[in-house]
Amino acid sequence: MTVGERIKTISQDWFLTEPLLFAVLCTHAIKRNDNMGCDMRCGKGLIEYNPERLEHFDDIQLALRLKAELVRIILKHPYQRQPYNPRRDVMRLSSDLTLCDNLEGMDTIGLEPPRIFDIPRDQAFEQYYSLMAGQIVQLEQDGDIPIDMDSPSSGQGKGDSLTDDLLKADAGASLWEEDELMSEKVNHEIENAQRSNQWGSLSGDLKALIESSLVSKQNFRAILSQFRASILSTKRHLTRMRPNRRYGFDAMGSQYAYSTRLLVAVDVSGSVPDEDIRKFLAVINRFFKQGIESIEVIEFDSKITTEKPILLKQASNTIRVNGRGGTNFQPAIDFYYEHEEYDGLVFLTDGYAPVPKLPDDKRHKPLAWILTTQGGNEDNLKPFGPVVRITGL
Repeated sequence: MTVGERIKTISQDWFLTEPLLFAVLCTHAIKRNDNMGCDMRCGKGLIEYNPERLEHFDDIQLALRLKAELVRIILKHPYQRQPYNPRRDVMRLSSDLTLCDNLEGMDTIGLEPPRIFDIPRDQAFEQYYSLMAGQIVQLEQDGDIPIDMDSPSSGQGKGDSLTDDLLKADAGASLWEEDELMSEKVNHEIENAQRSNQWGSLSGDLKALIESSLVSKQNFRAILSQFRASILSTKRHLTRMRPNRRYGFDAMGSQYAYSTRLLVAVDVSGSVPDEDIRKFLAVINRFFKQGIESIEVIEFDSKITTEKPILLKQASNTIRVNGRGGTNFQPAIDFYYEHEEYDGLVFLTDGYAPVPKLPDDKRHKPLAWILTTQGGNEDNLKPFGPVVRITGL
């Protein structure tokens, strides 16, 4: 049988034995690709395979290789858990490391990452990415691997084999991009597995990892969505130009201007590491994906450190940090209430600061808190607005 026919037979067998894998497989189209520089890859609703590179796999290895790609999809590495401005090759290697931690036999199908990296195991996908990216940058600076991966290897030096691995990994992640619709399709199948308790051969640890990924991402999006809806609701205008739904032209109808002037306060105090500042920038850029047309950013530590709000109308690659002192939320709160033109305020912070006070003589305005994973003070901040934690960025 051809490799394609063998894959079809494996998927048919999984209908009864691997319900979750089979269900997720049905959300993607299987496609042959003879020209790609890896054996199998996923993304953009596809699972592509190169028959020449899979020809030597026996049926057990081929089934394990397909299973690995599906677990990668279930963890949503190709669709949702991407850092800002990512390196695709490092993402793929980080994903491979995550698979090796949770699936047996990955070394038999060529998914064991290069041993040149000195990385502790049992880390999260995002932690693997951060550690590996740092080591690759150092190898590039030392001249052990070329900065331009398209240049041919010299055939000498400890980084030559790594260069080939990075090129292969880059090909393996070439279809990866943020896709909320596909993520929701995968989440739907995970929820079905939860309700029916049908996980097939997936281990208990992997099951827990899948469920925790699902919960954290859903809560993050849901709270942000609710916060944005509350901002939009303040734009209601009464008008005689359209009838009221219940009382017709006897009462005024409503119109909503769906535009938002959003103020984002970024914590740049000394307790916030540079890695969290980069996460804050990724969160700001995600607001543009949710329909926000423009964002004004202020930075603060014990005081507001920007002379005036920074206007952003599109995603940005960098953010200039001023400050690195102590932390105080009150100056940002006061600035927000002194400027009525803003429809909502989002704090990006580690949460470690005294609890602020809202003006007694003014109405409550929409406010939300986004904390780093290690952030604190959550219970004290909840009375002011919804609190979420950055997970999976």
